[in-house]
Order: sequence, then structure tokens, then C-alpha cells
Amino acid sequence: MPPKTRRNEISSYQLKEEGNKAFLNSEYDKALALYTKAIQIEENPIYFNNRSQAYFYMDDLELALQDCNRALLLNPNYIKALLNKAQILYEMGYIQDAIQCLESSGNRTSEIEKQLNYYKTLALQSSIDSGELDNQKRLLEWLKNGQALFPKIKIECYAEDYRGVNARKAISSKEVILFVPRSHMITLEMAKETPVAKKIIQYRLDLLSPKHSFLSTFLLQEKKKQDSFWKPYLDVLPKSYSNFPIFFNDNDLDWLKGSPFLKQIKDKITDLKKDYYDICQVAPEFLQNSFDEFCWARMTASSRIFGINIKGVKTDAFVPLADMLNHKRPKLTSWCYSDERQGFIIETDENIEKGQMIFDSYGSKCNSRFLLNYGFVVDDNNANEVNVNVEPDGPIPLIQLKEGLIRDTLQFPKSFRLVIDPDGILQFNIILDVNFSDFMSFIRFILIQDENEFTNLQGKNSYIKPTKIPFIGIKNELAMWNYIENICIHALNQYPTNLDQDLEILKICELTINQRNCLILRIGEKKILNFYKQFSEKMKKLFSNFDFFELKKFQQIQENYHYFNYLNRINNYLKIQN
Repeated sequence: MPPKTRRNEISSYQLKEEGNKAFLNSEYDKALALYTKAIQIEENPIYFNNRSQAYFYMDDLELALQDCNRALLLNPNYIKALLNKAQILYEMGYIQDAIQCLESSGNRTSEIEKQLNYYKTLALQSSIDSGELDNQKRLLEWLKNGQALFPKIKIECYAEDYRGVNARKAISSKEVILFVPRSHMITLEMAKETPVAKKIIQYRLDLLSPKHSFLSTFLLQEKKKQDSFWKPYLDVLPKSYSNFPIFFNDNDLDWLKGSPFLKQIKDKITDLKKDYYDICQVAPEFLQNSFDEFCWARMTASSRIFGINIKGVKTDAFVPLADMLNHKRPKLTSWCYSDERQGFIIETDENIEKGQMIFDSYGSKCNSRFLLNYGFVVDDNNANEVNVNVEPDGPIPLIQLKEGLIRDTLQFPKSFRLVIDPDGILQFNIILDVNFSDFMSFIRFILIQDENEFTNLQGKNSYIKPTKIPFIGIKNELAMWNYIENICIHALNQYPTNLDQDLEILKICELTINQRNCLILRIGEKKILNFYKQFSEKMKKLFSNFDFFELKKFQQIQENYHYFNYLNRINNYLKIQN
């Protein structure tokens, strides 16, 4: 180092001042170069601290932290460097380290106390224990050591069981915010290499969810290893899934009374048991994992894996950190596996402000799927659906003839999904939903009482699809709508409360997360059932005293736009018949 002459001091000072001007003009590259030149002349703590700030605004937190540490080595009582170090640690997601940094100061200035209280308040609000934060810290360090890149994002804890990913800095559209190399991804192909997985393959086990089971066996195997390479990732995974319906207690399940979703939960548990015991049958060593542990692993797989394409081969994978992005539509990000970069990347679809939560989209799904596989619901979900059963309470007319025409036995109950497609409503195509069209067709079919009506349906074919039956006639259509109305009424009567009561409960009652999720789900189901009940009532009234004048008059009423497409088809059919 050159001797500290007055000339050198002036020169380094001037460089520092020029660096400050560049910094204030947001010319961080220029400021960095000037501060570096000043440091080469004189290792001054101020210069290191200033360069740390330049690194900070250039999103290089590691180098920013190094310069802060060097400034504090030169001057342990340098308050600005201490505050900057705490800020850098916080931005890196190490809030407890930021608190410890400020608490270590021997000079508790008002500025330090203010910042310390701020970090402590954040830590208290998040209700996250230090162990969880340490796990997150180890995960991020493990990823960085593996050459993962995520300079502008951080893990944010919003509550004890709710965390996500936030923007540390403003992010531009189409900017890559996360890169995870393949070496730090758990792929389906890797999971198939475990001893248990090899036995599953060897015995050609017919699993109900094979890919989830393979990945689950991998997780459980690695969790048993204290020296597992994947330990930093495994340690940060949720310890339990009490918000997933398969783990609900009786009090939570009571909030689903009357809902067909209860059967989906029961079926899910049955399927999980089958896969678990089938695996144990061919691989007895898997019994060291309890059924509850298997369920934990399966829920981890169902809620966290990504479907990707590696060199033209479709596969599934766990991608650490990427799986912490929460769901929201429309999505803010896009992701894929990059063969060129040999890793998983996420880029933004639009500009994201500093501090904003970064969302992914898990797709358009009904709340029953979201709750069953992800443990949450979406308020005002346009993709909701409800299962209803067709189960005649008496003999089916002409049943032998009908079974002969469909070349199958009519089995009941037969389940259908009812939905309300918002795009369909806007385009007046609500009735064209495939599920509801099949539902109507099947009911038309079982209600046919005159074998002559099959003549037009058959045409030249000897085979009939019971879910592809068009409008037959006014009498059959009226009977169909009466049948649908009764199905909706029966389904609604299974619930202990009606829709208005549920909306009032949601408005005034203090609910747990699980209770609220159940309430939102059943509200969605009831809205669909009420819609089709009202639909049926209107159609029954129209078909009871049907004439073309009344039909045209009905279609001119704007509030009846939901039914336009269906009625146009009926109108066209009747005109052809006449």
C-alpha cells in the first residue's frame, strides 16, 4: 500500500466525492469504480461502506455484505456501516441475523434502536421461530453454493403457516428472477432410482398415482438420512399439512356436512391407503414409514412439483424456492426448464414493484381441487364445480330396450359435474358446457317413455350414446327440467344451512382457516346448485305452456341472457320439425 501522504488522502477523498455524485445520479457502476480506486489508495471504512451501498443497489448482496464487514473491522463503532449491514442481512432474508447485528452494537443510538424495533416487530408479526428462519437461511446458502441465482427475490414469512416470495428490488417485465440448476432439482427419474422405487417397477405395481408415489418414496428415504444432500430443502418443507382435508379433524369436517366434497376426501384417503399398502407389499422395508408420513410426502408432491420438459422428455420435479411462490390469477410469472442453461428458470410477465409478493398461477381449478391438493381455496372462484348424482327413485321406463341400445347396463348413481363458466355466460353459451350437456342428455335418455322416440335418435346406427341425446320434444324436455330441479333441491337440502346463512356466517363470524375454507367451498357449491335450480324453474314455466310467442317474449328480456343459446337451439329444432 502506498504511504498515506497528504496528496494520497486528497486524491482518495476526491475519488470518494466523485463516487458519491455518481451514486446520487444512480450511476452505480461508475460509483463502484471510483470507490474501488479510492480504496486502492486508502483502506478507509467510509469508502468500504460507500462501495457496499453501490453493490447493494446493483443487487450484489454478497459483496455488499463483505464490504460492510471490512468497514466494521476498520471501525467497529461505525454506525452507518452497522445499519447498512443489518439492512443487507434483512434483504437477504436473515431477519434474526439483522437483529443480532444491531444488538451487538455497544452504542445504541436512537437510529439503531428505531431500526432494531422495526426488525423485531416484523419478526414478531411473522410468528416464525428462529429455527424456521435458520432453515430458510441454510436453504438459500445451499442454493447459492450450487450456483442458483435469485438476486432480486427473498422468502417472506407472513404468518406461522404462510410464507411466500417477495421482490427485494423493483423487477422489470421479462426479467429472470430465479435460476435453479438441475443439480438442485429432484426429478422423477431420480426418484425411480431408489431401492423401493426399483421394486415398484420390478413388480409392475399398478399404483393409482405413480409419479407422486415415486417422488414421495424419495422424500421419505432422504429424510431418514442425516447427511442427505437434500437436507437443506427437506428441512424447509412444511412439517405438517393440517390445512389439507385428508388431515382435517372432526370439527373441521363438520363444516363440510352435506357437501359432496366429503366423498372426494374419503376417496382420496382410500386411494392413498391402497398405494401405501401396495408399496409395502412389494417393499416391506417401506413399513418403517407410517401411513401418515406417506400422506405427508404425497401431499408435498401433489402441491409442489412442476411438470417440465428436459431435452424433449416430459417429467416432474421438485424445484427448491420456486415452489414457494403462491397462487394468484392472472399470473405474474412464467417458468420452464432451460436446456441451454441446464436448469429451471422463472421470469416475470410484467413489472413488479419492490416489496410486492410474487405469484405463480396453479391454473384454473375448482375450489375442491385447490383444497384437496393444495390446502387453500380461492374467493369468488369462477372455476367452481359441484358433483351431483342421477339416481332414479323408481323403475326406468323401457330399461331393457335402453340397455340394448347403449350396449351396456345402466348403473346408478351416475355422477356429473355442474359448473358455471363465466366466459360462457358472457358469450351466452352457458348451456354448452360439456358436463351439463352430458347431464341433460343422460336425463333425457332415462326419461324416454315411447320407444318410437328412439327412431329419430338412432338414424342408421344401432348404437346410442346416452350422454349425446339432443332435444326430443316438449314433454320430455319438461320432464328433464323437473328432474334437474329435484336433483338440485335434494342436493341443497343435504346442507344444514342455506346460501344466505352461509354468506352471513362468512360476514360476521370469526373463523379458523380451515372453517373459512370449508365455508367458501360450500358457498361455491350452493351458488351453482341455486343457479341450475332457478334455471330449471324458468324452463319448467316456459315449457308448461309452450308457444313460440312466449319463447320470443322470454328471449327479449335481458336478464334471461343465460338461457339464450339453449333456447335458440330449441327454437331452431322446433322450426325444422314444423
